Amino acid sequence: MINTTARNPKIPPFLRFVTYVECVVVFAAAAVLFFLPALGREMWAWAIPPFNSRYVGAIYFAALLPLVTKAVVGRWAPGRVVLWMIFTFTTSIMMAMVIHWNDFEWTRPATWAFWFLYLFLPVNSAVHLYLLRNLPPADERPTPGVWQFVLLAIAIVLGVYGLGLLLVPETMTAFWPWDIDAFHGRIYAATFLTPAVGAWLIWRKGAPSEHFILGLTLLTLGVLSIVGVIWTSATVPPDRQVDYAGLGTWAFFAMNAITALAGGALVMAGRGAKS
Repeated sequence: MINTTARNPKIPPFLRFVTYVECVVVFAAAAVLFFLPALGREMWAWAIPPFNSRYVGAIYFAALLPLVTKAVVGRWAPGRVVLWMIFTFTTSIMMAMVIHWNDFEWTRPATWAFWFLYLFLPVNSAVHLYLLRNLPPADERPTPGVWQFVLLAIAIVLGVYGLGLLLVPETMTAFWPWDIDAFHGRIYAATFLTPAVGAWLIWRKGAPSEHFILGLTLLTLGVLSIVGVIWTSATVPPDRQVDYAGLGTWAFFAMNAITALAGGALVMAGRGAKS
């Protein structure tokens, strides 16, 4: 599935090194926020409630997989799509940070580390996208007709929803099974804008590894988002548990189940393609 010939050139060493650093940081953040939300609330860059903690942990686990692949493989495919996704994710988070700077716990070291990373990473990604702008997509082949429709739908639906989260976060998350404030809503915009950009890049043509890595991202996000809500609801006081009879709860579950199913199908399509 991964083309390791000259048709798929290696990414620059510094970019690969930065990606390895991102892997370590993202894994640590994902593990703490998803598995130890009480500790995350005390250590994270802001006082993050348990539902939000596990959801952000799910986001970081989903982001970790393409990062690890990019770092280990070190090739332009799937590195190109992952680099664009990193740029989209970190830029969106940076926008939310600037708008809600006063929601951060400025006495915590994690806050300063968070701000450094999310100011450095968008710039680093933008610089490398510019430096590599003349490098054509690697191992590219036409996307099958049905997948063109699916990927275009993913790009449009997730893109529109992500932009909505940036503009009117509380309105766009009103149906979610727990209360979302404007700060977290804007942070979550990155969750939808990032795969939307990835899908847009490959909806006409793309490498099998690019389809695989986008699918893996969507599959992980969809599954862990549902698991995180159910797990958290079982551990919080009764008055804070989700309403399993509520339409919004099942709409949230359905949204993530569809995301996971689409991701799983993309994973199989990417794995099944011949190198």
